[in-house]
Amino acid sequence: MKKFLAGILFALMMCSTCSAEIVNALGRGNTERSAIRDAMRNAIEQTFGAAIRSKTRVKNFVTVADEIAVDSAGLVNRWEVVSSRVVNGLFVVEIAADIDAEKISARLTDIDKRSLVDFNADSPRVAVVAQSNGRRLVEVENEIVAALKREGFTRIVDTNRADCLVVAEVSFPSAEEVSVSARLIERNTGEIIFAGTATGGGMFISTGDALKLAGRRIARDVSVAALKGAAQIERHVTLLITPATFSRLGGTLSAVSERIRNLSGVNDVFVRKMTTGLELDVDFDGTAADFARLLESSAIKILELGTGYVKI
Repeated sequence: MKKFLAGILFALMMCSTCSAEIVNALGRGNTERSAIRDAMRNAIEQTFGAAIRSKTRVKNFVTVADEIAVDSAGLVNRWEVVSSRVVNGLFVVEIAADIDAEKISARLTDIDKRSLVDFNADSPRVAVVAQSNGRRLVEVENEIVAALKREGFTRIVDTNRADCLVVAEVSFPSAEEVSVSARLIERNTGEIIFAGTATGGGMFISTGDALKLAGRRIARDVSVAALKGAAQIERHVTLLITPATFSRLGGTLSAVSERIRNLSGVNDVFVRKMTTGLELDVDFDGTAADFARLLESSAIKILELGTGYVKI
């Protein structure tokens, strides 16, 4: 088992542009084989959650989810049984699976991707900036923008209006090679969704073509990471509570935190800052807009709403 995991980790280290992910998952079935297939489906759900979980939320995903369930083995590069036992007549198997997120993304149609991004992520506005020593490189920006659009992100905007920002730093390690290091950042929370590096070049490739090649490679990883992020139903929502609302909700840190934690769909609450008001990080099954509607249904007035935050 250790050799298997070490082999996968080494392969991932050697391949900077691959999007595989090692996931441990449990499966149950009447036979060990069926339990393994169930574990594979669960591993895929963990990796690209909404592709399966959203089938009850987005109509188009019923067919997609069924197809993924049937062909789950094709979306798993490698797997290893960690443990296998029989409980109450059922096989319970845990596997370590090497999941190919790119293959999952490729299985979704353009309509499926757009539905996923619109429904689960509230159609975020994304900006892309690629530069080298302060000089913007449109060749790399265009590749990333095109890849994001292919994954269902239709609202590509300038940096001042963006909810998510792709920042790419371009360097030239040699006369024949281009390196692009990119990060995908949630602007409201500061969360780094993706960070990676890709290269391009060769003896017989021009600098312009090398830039496009490196941009295309990093664009693939950024866009798949962005779609995977949009697929997750649970989100981090920043809740800003004014002094007046703080008093109405209980007047103490523990009382206010508990009031929010007990709301439907809230998985946990973390205190981030307390000065004149209170700032909470809320793990919530939905978008900030969904959370705002929930708060309103609980007679809590919304003062301000953004893609990643709510002020009450």
